[in-house]
Amino acid sequence: MIDKQVDPDTFETLTFDAMNTTFYFVISQCKISNWKDVIEGWVRYVEMEWSRFQGGDNELGQLNNLEIGQKMNLSLPLYDVLQRADDYRQKTNSSFSPYLLSQIQYHGYQLSFPFPMNGFVKEEVIPPLIDSKTSPFLFDPKQITVTRTSEGKVDLGGIGKGYTVQAAAKWLKHIGGASAGMVDGGGDMTVWSDGLKEWKIGVAHPLQKNREIAQFRLKNGSIATSNVIYRSWTKGNEVKHHILNGKTGFPAENHIIQATVISENCLDAEVGAKLCLIEEVKNIKSQLKKISSAFTYLLVNDQGKVISGRLEELM
Repeated sequence: MIDKQVDPDTFETLTFDAMNTTFYFVISQCKISNWKDVIEGWVRYVEMEWSRFQGGDNELGQLNNLEIGQKMNLSLPLYDVLQRADDYRQKTNSSFSPYLLSQIQYHGYQLSFPFPMNGFVKEEVIPPLIDSKTSPFLFDPKQITVTRTSEGKVDLGGIGKGYTVQAAAKWLKHIGGASAGMVDGGGDMTVWSDGLKEWKIGVAHPLQKNREIAQFRLKNGSIATSNVIYRSWTKGNEVKHHILNGKTGFPAENHIIQATVISENCLDAEVGAKLCLIEEVKNIKSQLKKISSAFTYLLVNDQGKVISGRLEELM
Protein backbone atom coordinates (compact mmCIF):
# COMPACT_ATOMS: atom_id res chain seq x y z
CA MET A 1 0.00 0.00 0.00
CA ILE A 2 1.36 3.42 -0.90
CA ASP A 3 0.41 7.00 -0.25
CA LYS A 4 -1.63 8.06 -3.27
CA GLN A 5 -2.81 11.33 -1.76
CA VAL A 6 -0.86 13.59 -4.10
CA ASP A 7 -1.42 17.17 -5.15
CA PRO A 8 -2.59 17.12 -8.80
CA ASP A 9 -1.13 20.60 -9.30
CA THR A 10 2.35 19.36 -8.36
CA PHE A 11 2.39 15.68 -9.34
CA GLU A 12 1.45 13.75 -12.46
CA THR A 13 0.44 10.09 -12.27
CA LEU A 14 0.52 7.14 -14.64
CA THR A 15 -1.01 3.68 -14.12
CA PHE A 16 -1.06 0.64 -16.40
CA ASP A 17 -0.88 -3.15 -16.20
CA ALA A 18 2.18 -5.04 -17.43
CA MET A 19 4.24 -8.08 -16.39
CA ASN A 20 1.18 -9.56 -14.70
CA THR A 21 1.07 -6.68 -12.21
CA THR A 22 0.19 -2.98 -11.96
CA PHE A 23 2.73 -0.22 -12.51
CA TYR A 24 2.07 3.11 -10.81
CA PHE A 25 4.09 6.33 -11.21
CA VAL A 26 3.86 9.63 -9.32
CA ILE A 27 6.17 12.27 -10.76
CA SER A 28 6.79 15.93 -9.94
CA GLN A 29 8.03 18.52 -12.46
CA CYS A 30 9.42 16.23 -15.14
CA LYS A 31 11.05 18.35 -17.85
CA ILE A 32 10.23 15.90 -20.65
CA SER A 33 6.63 16.37 -21.73
CA ASN A 34 6.11 12.88 -23.18
CA TRP A 35 7.63 11.05 -20.20
CA LYS A 36 4.56 8.83 -19.91
CA ASP A 37 5.04 7.47 -23.43
CA VAL A 38 8.76 6.88 -22.82
CA ILE A 39 8.25 5.09 -19.53
CA GLU A 40 5.38 2.90 -20.68
CA GLY A 41 7.38 2.06 -23.80
CA TRP A 42 10.30 0.93 -21.63
CA VAL A 43 8.13 -1.33 -19.48
CA ARG A 44 6.39 -2.82 -22.54
CA TYR A 45 9.78 -3.48 -24.13
CA VAL A 46 10.96 -5.40 -21.07
CA GLU A 47 7.69 -7.33 -20.92
CA MET A 48 8.04 -8.37 -24.55
CA GLU A 49 11.77 -9.17 -24.67
CA TRP A 50 12.55 -10.55 -21.18
CA SER A 51 9.49 -12.65 -20.42
CA ARG A 52 9.77 -16.44 -20.63
CA PHE A 53 6.08 -16.53 -21.51
CA GLN A 54 6.47 -14.68 -24.82
CA GLY A 55 7.93 -17.63 -26.70
CA GLY A 56 11.43 -18.47 -27.82
CA ASP A 57 11.78 -15.68 -30.38
CA ASN A 58 12.26 -12.80 -27.95
CA GLU A 59 15.70 -11.82 -26.67
CA LEU A 60 15.52 -13.95 -23.53
CA GLY A 61 14.35 -16.95 -25.54
CA GLN A 62 17.25 -16.58 -27.97
CA LEU A 63 19.65 -16.39 -25.02
CA ASN A 64 18.22 -19.54 -23.47
CA ASN A 65 18.40 -21.39 -26.80
CA LEU A 66 22.14 -20.83 -27.21
CA GLU A 67 24.18 -23.99 -27.62
CA ILE A 68 27.44 -24.43 -25.70
CA GLY A 69 30.11 -22.40 -27.48
CA GLN A 70 27.67 -20.04 -29.20
CA LYS A 71 27.98 -16.28 -28.72
CA MET A 72 25.21 -13.67 -28.73
CA ASN A 73 25.15 -9.88 -28.83
CA LEU A 74 22.75 -8.64 -26.16
CA SER A 75 20.99 -5.33 -25.81
CA LEU A 76 22.76 -3.23 -23.18
CA PRO A 77 19.86 -3.48 -20.66
CA LEU A 78 19.66 -7.29 -20.85
CA TYR A 79 23.43 -7.61 -20.62
CA ASP A 80 23.44 -5.31 -17.60
CA VAL A 81 20.66 -7.04 -15.66
CA LEU A 82 22.03 -10.51 -16.46
CA GLN A 83 25.52 -9.61 -15.26
CA ARG A 84 24.11 -7.99 -12.12
CA ALA A 85 22.00 -11.07 -11.44
CA ASP A 86 25.07 -13.26 -11.83
CA ASP A 87 26.97 -11.00 -9.42
CA TYR A 88 24.24 -11.50 -6.83
CA ARG A 89 24.47 -15.26 -7.40
CA GLN A 90 28.16 -15.16 -6.64
CA LYS A 91 27.77 -12.95 -3.56
CA THR A 92 25.09 -15.21 -2.09
CA ASN A 93 26.84 -18.50 -2.92
CA SER A 94 23.93 -19.33 -5.27
CA SER A 95 21.15 -18.96 -2.68
CA PHE A 96 19.84 -16.44 -5.20
CA SER A 97 20.20 -17.56 -8.81
CA PRO A 98 18.81 -16.35 -12.15
CA TYR A 99 19.46 -19.79 -13.67
CA LEU A 100 16.41 -21.64 -12.32
CA LEU A 101 14.07 -21.67 -15.32
CA SER A 102 14.16 -25.45 -15.75
CA GLN A 103 13.60 -25.99 -12.04
CA ILE A 104 10.61 -23.62 -11.72
CA GLN A 105 9.03 -25.30 -14.75
CA TYR A 106 9.59 -28.72 -13.16
CA HIS A 107 7.65 -27.55 -10.09
CA GLY A 108 4.71 -26.55 -12.30
CA TYR A 109 5.21 -22.85 -13.05
CA GLN A 110 5.13 -23.38 -16.82
CA LEU A 111 2.46 -20.84 -17.80
CA SER A 112 1.83 -17.25 -16.78
CA PHE A 113 0.28 -17.08 -13.31
CA PRO A 114 -2.49 -17.88 -12.48
CA PHE A 115 -2.51 -21.08 -14.51
CA PRO A 116 -4.82 -24.14 -14.69
CA MET A 117 -3.90 -26.74 -12.09
CA ASN A 118 -4.30 -29.53 -14.66
CA GLY A 119 -1.90 -27.97 -17.15
CA PHE A 120 1.36 -29.43 -15.85
CA VAL A 121 3.76 -31.30 -18.10
CA LYS A 122 4.80 -34.30 -16.05
CA GLU A 123 8.51 -34.58 -15.28
CA GLU A 124 9.83 -37.31 -13.02
CA VAL A 125 13.29 -35.93 -12.18
CA ILE A 126 14.18 -32.35 -11.30
CA PRO A 127 16.70 -30.88 -13.78
CA PRO A 128 20.25 -30.58 -12.41
CA LEU A 129 21.47 -27.25 -11.07
CA ILE A 130 24.40 -25.40 -12.61
CA ASP A 131 27.78 -25.57 -10.90
CA SER A 132 27.51 -23.07 -8.03
CA LYS A 133 31.08 -21.87 -8.63
CA THR A 134 30.70 -20.96 -12.29
CA SER A 135 28.33 -19.08 -14.57
CA PRO A 136 26.84 -20.74 -17.66
CA PHE A 137 27.88 -17.64 -19.63
CA LEU A 138 31.14 -15.87 -20.33
CA PHE A 139 30.56 -12.09 -20.27
CA ASP A 140 32.41 -9.69 -22.59
CA PRO A 141 31.71 -6.10 -21.46
CA LYS A 142 33.55 -4.55 -24.40
CA GLN A 143 31.51 -6.31 -27.06
CA ILE A 144 28.32 -6.61 -24.93
CA THR A 145 28.21 -10.32 -25.70
CA VAL A 146 27.77 -13.54 -23.79
CA THR A 147 29.08 -16.97 -24.77
CA ARG A 148 27.40 -20.06 -23.39
CA THR A 149 29.90 -22.25 -21.54
CA SER A 150 27.53 -24.75 -19.90
CA GLU A 151 23.86 -25.59 -19.39
CA GLY A 152 21.56 -23.29 -17.42
CA LYS A 153 18.48 -21.36 -18.53
CA VAL A 154 17.64 -17.84 -17.37
CA ASP A 155 14.46 -16.71 -15.63
CA LEU A 156 14.86 -13.07 -14.59
CA GLY A 157 11.55 -12.97 -12.69
CA GLY A 158 11.61 -10.52 -9.80
CA ILE A 159 15.05 -9.10 -10.48
CA GLY A 160 13.93 -8.21 -14.01
CA LYS A 161 10.99 -6.27 -12.57
CA GLY A 162 13.22 -4.61 -10.00
CA TYR A 163 15.65 -3.58 -12.72
CA THR A 164 12.76 -2.15 -14.76
CA VAL A 165 11.64 -0.05 -11.80
CA GLN A 166 15.16 1.13 -10.98
CA ALA A 167 15.93 2.09 -14.59
CA ALA A 168 12.64 4.00 -14.94
CA ALA A 169 13.32 5.92 -11.74
CA LYS A 170 16.88 6.72 -12.83
CA TRP A 171 15.68 8.04 -16.19
CA LEU A 172 12.91 10.17 -14.65
CA LYS A 173 15.24 11.64 -12.05
CA HIS A 174 18.42 12.20 -14.06
CA ILE A 175 17.18 12.60 -17.65
CA GLY A 176 13.68 13.88 -16.95
CA GLY A 177 14.86 16.08 -14.09
CA ALA A 178 11.85 15.19 -11.92
CA SER A 179 12.34 16.77 -8.49
CA ALA A 180 10.47 13.97 -6.73
CA GLY A 181 8.88 10.73 -7.76
CA MET A 182 7.78 7.24 -6.97
CA VAL A 183 7.89 4.20 -9.27
CA ASP A 184 5.94 1.16 -8.12
CA GLY A 185 6.02 -2.09 -10.04
CA GLY A 186 3.77 -4.47 -8.13
CA GLY A 187 5.48 -3.93 -4.78
CA ASP A 188 8.98 -3.15 -6.05
CA MET A 189 9.34 0.58 -5.43
CA THR A 190 11.89 3.34 -5.78
CA VAL A 191 11.26 6.84 -4.42
CA TRP A 192 13.25 10.06 -4.48
CA SER A 193 12.77 13.60 -3.30
CA ASP A 194 14.40 17.00 -3.33
CA GLY A 195 14.00 16.95 0.44
CA LEU A 196 10.48 18.34 0.70
CA LYS A 197 8.44 15.27 -0.21
CA GLU A 198 8.28 12.34 2.21
CA TRP A 199 6.72 9.17 0.84
CA LYS A 200 4.53 7.04 3.09
CA ILE A 201 4.58 3.34 2.23
CA GLY A 202 2.43 0.85 4.11
CA VAL A 203 2.98 -2.91 4.27
CA ALA A 204 -0.05 -5.20 4.38
CA HIS A 205 -0.21 -8.41 6.38
CA PRO A 206 0.02 -11.40 3.98
CA LEU A 207 -2.78 -13.28 5.77
CA GLN A 208 -5.00 -10.25 6.44
CA LYS A 209 -4.95 -7.94 3.42
CA ASN A 210 -6.86 -5.15 5.16
CA ARG A 211 -4.41 -5.08 8.07
CA GLU A 212 -1.35 -2.85 7.81
CA ILE A 213 1.59 -4.14 9.83
CA ALA A 214 3.93 -1.21 9.27
CA GLN A 215 4.29 2.14 7.58
CA PHE A 216 7.63 3.42 6.36
CA ARG A 217 8.47 7.05 5.59
CA LEU A 218 11.12 7.54 2.94
CA LYS A 219 12.53 10.50 1.06
CA ASN A 220 14.99 8.46 -0.97
CA GLY A 221 15.38 4.71 -1.29
CA SER A 222 13.83 1.49 -2.53
CA ILE A 223 11.55 -1.12 -1.05
CA ALA A 224 10.64 -4.62 -2.22
CA THR A 225 8.19 -7.16 -0.84
CA SER A 226 8.10 -10.87 -1.68
CA ASN A 227 5.92 -13.61 -0.29
CA VAL A 228 5.25 -17.28 -0.86
CA ILE A 229 1.44 -17.12 -0.73
CA TYR A 230 0.20 -15.07 -3.68
CA ARG A 231 1.98 -17.18 -6.30
CA SER A 232 1.51 -20.65 -4.89
CA TRP A 233 -0.14 -23.76 -6.32
CA THR A 234 -0.60 -27.48 -5.72
CA LYS A 235 1.20 -30.10 -7.78
CA GLY A 236 0.04 -33.57 -6.83
CA ASN A 237 -0.09 -33.54 -3.04
CA GLU A 238 2.53 -30.80 -2.66
CA VAL A 239 2.04 -27.08 -2.21
CA LYS A 240 4.54 -25.17 -4.35
CA HIS A 241 5.53 -21.50 -4.63
CA HIS A 242 7.76 -19.43 -6.90
CA ILE A 243 10.64 -18.61 -4.54
CA LEU A 244 13.27 -21.27 -5.16
CA ASN A 245 16.41 -21.88 -3.17
CA GLY A 246 19.21 -21.66 -5.72
CA LYS A 247 21.26 -24.25 -3.82
CA THR A 248 18.56 -26.93 -3.95
CA GLY A 249 16.23 -26.02 -6.82
CA PHE A 250 13.23 -26.54 -4.52
CA PRO A 251 10.77 -24.00 -3.04
CA ALA A 252 12.29 -22.21 -0.04
CA GLU A 253 11.26 -23.43 3.38
CA ASN A 254 12.30 -21.30 6.34
CA HIS A 255 8.84 -20.54 7.86
CA ILE A 256 8.92 -16.92 6.60
CA ILE A 257 5.94 -16.22 4.33
CA GLN A 258 6.56 -12.54 3.55
CA ALA A 259 9.64 -10.33 3.52
CA THR A 260 9.87 -6.58 2.99
CA VAL A 261 13.29 -5.02 2.56
CA ILE A 262 14.33 -1.37 2.28
CA SER A 263 17.68 -0.45 0.76
CA GLU A 264 19.32 2.20 -1.35
CA ASN A 265 18.47 0.61 -4.70
CA CYS A 266 15.70 -1.64 -5.93
CA LEU A 267 17.88 -4.56 -6.99
CA ASP A 268 19.44 -4.89 -3.53
CA ALA A 269 15.97 -4.71 -1.99
CA GLU A 270 14.53 -7.27 -4.40
CA VAL A 271 17.33 -9.80 -3.92
CA GLY A 272 17.39 -9.09 -0.19
CA ALA A 273 13.68 -9.90 0.12
CA LYS A 274 14.26 -13.20 -1.68
CA LEU A 275 17.14 -14.07 0.65
CA CYS A 276 14.89 -13.44 3.66
CA LEU A 277 12.56 -16.14 2.35
CA ILE A 278 15.38 -18.58 1.57
CA GLU A 279 17.93 -18.36 4.38
CA GLU A 280 17.50 -19.54 7.96
CA VAL A 281 16.24 -16.63 10.06
CA LYS A 282 19.36 -16.68 12.26
CA ASN A 283 21.53 -16.19 9.14
CA ILE A 284 19.52 -13.43 7.43
CA LYS A 285 21.63 -10.49 8.64
CA SER A 286 24.92 -12.12 7.66
CA GLN A 287 23.52 -13.03 4.24
CA LEU A 288 22.16 -9.54 3.63
CA LYS A 289 25.56 -8.06 4.49
CA LYS A 290 26.99 -9.87 1.48
CA ILE A 291 25.13 -7.55 -0.89
CA SER A 292 24.78 -4.29 1.07
CA SER A 293 25.61 -2.75 4.45
CA ALA A 294 22.32 -0.83 4.64
CA PHE A 295 19.08 -2.75 5.00
CA THR A 296 15.88 -2.49 6.98
CA TYR A 297 13.70 -5.60 6.87
CA LEU A 298 10.28 -6.70 8.04
CA LEU A 299 9.36 -10.39 8.07
CA VAL A 300 6.15 -12.31 8.74
CA ASN A 301 6.40 -15.99 9.68
CA ASP A 302 3.87 -18.75 9.08
CA GLN A 303 2.35 -18.11 12.51
CA GLY A 304 1.64 -14.49 11.62
CA LYS A 305 4.40 -13.10 13.85
CA VAL A 306 6.13 -9.94 12.65
CA ILE A 307 9.94 -9.79 12.91
CA SER A 308 11.91 -6.63 12.16
CA GLY A 309 15.57 -5.74 11.96
CA ARG A 310 18.14 -3.52 10.30
CA LEU A 311 21.79 -3.44 9.40
CA GLU A 312 22.21 0.32 9.21
CA GLU A 313 19.93 3.32 9.46
CA LEU A 314 18.77 4.50 6.02
CA MET A 315 18.56 8.22 5.45
